[in-house]
Amino acid sequence: MKIIILAAGKGERLYPLTKNTPKPLIDLGNGETLLERQLSFLSNSNVIDEVIILIGYLHAQIESKLKSFNTNLKIKTIFNPFYDMSNNLITLWFSKNEMNEDFLIINGDNIIASDIIRDLVNTTDEGIFVTICHRDKYHDEDMKVNLDSNKKILRVSKEIKDGDAESVGLVKVSGEKFRIIYQNVLEELVRKKEYLNKFWLETFNALANKGVEINSFEINKDKWREVDFHFDLKDLKELIKKFKF
Repeated sequence: MKIIILAAGKGERLYPLTKNTPKPLIDLGNGETLLERQLSFLSNSNVIDEVIILIGYLHAQIESKLKSFNTNLKIKTIFNPFYDMSNNLITLWFSKNEMNEDFLIINGDNIIASDIIRDLVNTTDEGIFVTICHRDKYHDEDMKVNLDSNKKILRVSKEIKDGDAESVGLVKVSGEKFRIIYQNVLEELVRKKEYLNKFWLETFNALANKGVEINSFEINKDKWREVDFHFDLKDLKELIKKFKF
C-alpha cells in the first residue's frame, strides 16, 4: 500500500534545532533521524511498498539524505513551493494525483509502531479510518476528536475542549468510492481562502458535515509518539533508549 507523509513544515516549535535542519532530519540521540525511524517502521510493517514524502522547508537536505537510505521502499518526493505561506492542508493537496489507489496519510513528525500500521491495513475494510488514542488528560495543542455513540468521528480539532480521544495523525482511505470522496473534499477545501492555513484533518470535519461515515481506529498510547515540542523529543529519545522503540 501507498503512504503519504506530510513533511513540509518548518517545525518552529523545535527551534533552534530546526533553524537549519528540517524536523524529519532531527537526530534521535542514536545517530538515527526521525525520518529514518519512521521509514524503518513503515518498511517493517510489510504492508507498505511506496512512500510519497511531501516536502517544503529545507527540502534539499531531505532529498539529499534520502539518497543514502538503504530501504526496499519505493520513495518519491513532492515539493510544496507554498509551504511558508500555508498549512498542511495545502501540502496534502499536492499529492491528490497519488490518491489513485488505496493509501495512508501520516504526519511527518509521528513515529508509529510497525504492528499498528499492519493492523490498520489488514484488519479494516473499505472506508475512511482515523486512528485515535485515549488518554487521561489532553493538552490544548493536542488534536482532539469528538465521537458519536458508535465511535464514528464527528469532529477533529485542537479547539475541542472536552475531547473523547486524540487524533494520532494516521489515516487510511480505501476503496474507489471513498478515495474519490476524499479527493473531492480536499479539492473543495483548497479552493476556499479561509482554508489556506488549516490543518489537513479539516477534511474529516468537512466529510462528517456531508454525512460521510468516518471510522475511528483505536491504538495504544505506548505504540506511538509525536514530536512537536522539545519535551516530546526528549520523551522519544528516552523511550528509544529504554525500550528500543
